[in-house]
Amino acid sequence: MNTVRKDHRPAGLRHGLRAALVASVAALAMPAAAQVSEGTELNWGVVMEIATIDPAFATNNWESTIATNVYDTLVYPDGAGSVKPWMADSWEISDDGLTYTFTLKPDLLFHDGTTVEAQDVAWSMERMIELGAPAASYFAAVDPSLTEVIDASTIAFTLKEAYSPFLKALLNFRIVNKDLVMENLEDGDFGENGDYGLAFVRGNDAGSGPYRVTDFPTSDSVSLGAFEDYTLTEFIENAPTTVNFSTTPEMATIASKLRAGEIDIADWGLSASIQDRLAEEPGFTRVKQPSATAWYVVMNTSRAPLDDVDIRKAVALSYDTDTVTTHILGGGGPLAGPVPGQVLGECEGIATYDFDLDAARELVAQSGYTAEELEERPLEIAAVAGSERFKNIALLLSTNLRKAGIPAEVVPQRWADIVQAATTPESAYDLVVVYDSARVPDPTVFLTYYTPDGHGRAFPPGGIYWEDPEVTDLVNHGLASTDPEVQRQDYCEASRIIAEASPAIFSHTDMRQTSFWDYITASYPENGGAAFYDLRFENWAMDPESETYQANH
Repeated sequence: MNTVRKDHRPAGLRHGLRAALVASVAALAMPAAAQVSEGTELNWGVVMEIATIDPAFATNNWESTIATNVYDTLVYPDGAGSVKPWMADSWEISDDGLTYTFTLKPDLLFHDGTTVEAQDVAWSMERMIELGAPAASYFAAVDPSLTEVIDASTIAFTLKEAYSPFLKALLNFRIVNKDLVMENLEDGDFGENGDYGLAFVRGNDAGSGPYRVTDFPTSDSVSLGAFEDYTLTEFIENAPTTVNFSTTPEMATIASKLRAGEIDIADWGLSASIQDRLAEEPGFTRVKQPSATAWYVVMNTSRAPLDDVDIRKAVALSYDTDTVTTHILGGGGPLAGPVPGQVLGECEGIATYDFDLDAARELVAQSGYTAEELEERPLEIAAVAGSERFKNIALLLSTNLRKAGIPAEVVPQRWADIVQAATTPESAYDLVVVYDSARVPDPTVFLTYYTPDGHGRAFPPGGIYWEDPEVTDLVNHGLASTDPEVQRQDYCEASRIIAEASPAIFSHTDMRQTSFWDYITASYPENGGAAFYDLRFENWAMDPESETYQANH
């Protein structure tokens, strides 16, 4: 790929007016619009359907990957666990830590060729919050009525209360094209804003990112094309000009398509045994990467019998982490409590539950439920339909639970249905196998589900419905503090209390494994601990001269 390259030159730290605390960060000089050549294509076979391309409603891996490429954010991971300017040229923070004023970089373009302005930023935040979108869960402290559009390139957000991860949370705030969406409103409950473009943005591109949506005929297929007028960064040489996602609900079929050259890279949910075999075949590469993604089995504690702590601990003791990580997933790291150590660091005194069916039986016997009562309603373990990994974890757990005296059954379900079910205590499944990524590299991303703020969110941990007022106070105190040590102490203590109450099985941290053809020459760049930013495809590369690439394409 031919690209125009320019140096990224620090503009220097800016200091606030008067006594305001300034968090103005050096902005990088913007490169000229990318000169994108034709012909490099990446085909990715995935198992989960892509129900929406609306960035505010992205919940699964591939919806989130598309959102990260099609839409841009004010800030970007800096590689050191914090953020740097991106669409924003700089920002200032007021003395009281409540007002964040951002200045946009000039000449940023949406995919329809119109200029990104402060009104788009303000309206995108308003839209996300008013719709109650999943991404809005990171912005409970934002009151859209307090947002001020100062001029076309300057916007100020004023928070209702101090919220220390606000800048990191902006990694999940993606800017939509207000004028384009307003031209395509449908009737809705939001006055002049109609449906806030809910129907339109679900299936149409309104972004400014390095890739634009070129085709989205069904939830089984999405195509992206490189945006030639993109200026925030350069495309590396031979970055894919086209990225195609195709959904296949059976992992075995995905493996067959990979071997046949119909796809270039497989869903990382491909079983460890299949990936082991692929690694021995010529032409394939497997990448293993430890991550801050945590695996859980979350429990709906609002219903019997999981409202009993002894039953919850018995469930945890019936979970065989070693078999899960060694034989089902092919890898994984330790996880003590709800927050991965990569995000919070090590906390002392966290209760863990090693696989022990005898101890589980003892807890069942001393619980408030008789064997007859437990037999009346077997626990339902929801697992994503089509995923061999999720199914096998759920089957292993259900088998062990029955041995411990807790009847259980596996219920394969579409991801979209599992997510929706979590929004009410009555519909949330008893148990759900899930993993959660550090979409924001901050402990509160994981801890919030154990407070009322996280209850009912459209994500499986939103269906836990457990609370201890002390945990809520600790999390809120940490959120209001700017002292990292105070935050660490608060979050570690909250984690200790949560682990003792066992409202979820804290399985392990992820070892992501992906198999692909070896003509993919650059993949998974450093993401600074922020989920999905290593899937920005301007930083991936293909070898179009490879004979295998040419044969497969």
